[in-house]
Amino acid sequence: MDAGHPGKYRKGEGEVKALFRKSFLFILCTYALLIGGLVYWQAIADLEGHPLNPTGYAVFRQPRGAIVDRDGKPLAESVSTDVGYRRVYASPSVSHITGYFHQRYGMTGLEKAYNSSLSQGQTVRTTIALPLQKHMEELMAGKVGAAVAMDPKTGAVLALVSYPYVDGNRLDESWSDYLQDERSPFVNRAVQGQYPPGSAIKPLVLGAAFAERAAYPEQPWVDRGAVELEGRAIKNFQGQALGRITTLEALAHSSNVVFALLAAELGPKLLTALSQFGLGEIPPLPLPMSRGRLPSPEQSDYGWGQIGIGHGDLLVTPLQMASAVSAIANGGKLMRPLLVQEVRGGWRLPRVQLPAAYTQVIPEWAAAAVRDGMVLAVERGTAREAALPGIPTAGKTGTAQTGAGQDHSWFVGFAPAYDPEVAVVVVLEHGGIASQTAAPLGGAVLQAALAACTPQGM
Repeated sequence: MDAGHPGKYRKGEGEVKALFRKSFLFILCTYALLIGGLVYWQAIADLEGHPLNPTGYAVFRQPRGAIVDRDGKPLAESVSTDVGYRRVYASPSVSHITGYFHQRYGMTGLEKAYNSSLSQGQTVRTTIALPLQKHMEELMAGKVGAAVAMDPKTGAVLALVSYPYVDGNRLDESWSDYLQDERSPFVNRAVQGQYPPGSAIKPLVLGAAFAERAAYPEQPWVDRGAVELEGRAIKNFQGQALGRITTLEALAHSSNVVFALLAAELGPKLLTALSQFGLGEIPPLPLPMSRGRLPSPEQSDYGWGQIGIGHGDLLVTPLQMASAVSAIANGGKLMRPLLVQEVRGGWRLPRVQLPAAYTQVIPEWAAAAVRDGMVLAVERGTAREAALPGIPTAGKTGTAQTGAGQDHSWFVGFAPAYDPEVAVVVVLEHGGIASQTAAPLGGAVLQAALAACTPQGM
């Protein structure tokens, strides 16, 4: 009989134990999944911003606070419909500022950052000047890139355009097109795009060199079109030899030779200065931002030379460059970038953000000397196409190598040069030679900014 065979008994006992272990492991895994799910939904998941959150739907059955420009003009507001309320946006390009609020696609931008205030009917007042925003949107149409306009004295962002963009008024009919667009319209290039700056970095390098007494404005140089650092050559654009020039002329004509030598002399001090200008840091705006990238302080002279002309491992965002060039326009004082001025309404006290200075990056005299070099660049250098009739203008172009396709094109500048009201940055992806593309566009943006926005008290 089977009972007389202990081997069979032990075999049956082993099967029971194996079944028990499997059952235990199943229960343990199920328990772990339940705990993990609870942790995710309670502590990690963004339930407030989830498009299926019922409280989100409730907002569409009641008024929602507006997001307005600096003069109170609506950038985003709720309008009554037969089935509740619909969010309406003033212009397509504001989607990279306001974001969108949609039953199916959720919320982004300021709509998400200030959802609690907006859902209670409060108004979020920004620093944006809507007429300028619309004008810059027209100037950027059909291009791929970004443009930023800023008040250099306060740090207020006056306009911020990234093209292409997602039109918050057309999400239902255009969503699939946006998803298939290889140009990535969901990416806010103005604050998330990370680019090599090319020669647009040279005003910052020159400011650092002046501050460290590594050069002076009228210092003579001999530019033979190329310089050799540790056995490797750094050349000017098309190998052009500029001959005998001063330091300011080196900036105006974008001498790679001079700026490679200056950067090699500054060494790690250059990275310190670039960091103080705000590069490699995330600006404190209530939008998803990129940090960019500062290179390692362990560089050869050739590596420093590459950084001095805006290449190497250096990456920046357009907003970072707008803030940095604003510091030069503002006598060397870096202001905190500002996008939201005030949240007001309901029973809560208004929340106001005032302009605030970060630091004096470079001495005022050094900033004035860099400004003079940038004025020279517009008068008879690489940025001539940015000149404004009757208005002294400071500017600098940058043509940044990409490794594939045409180079990226930059313009950075401000006007009026000796009492700046606005600073602008333009970057065109694969725009080619900056003096031919970014410079005229930068001049047009400066002119529009001066016409549309005389800075107001904040």
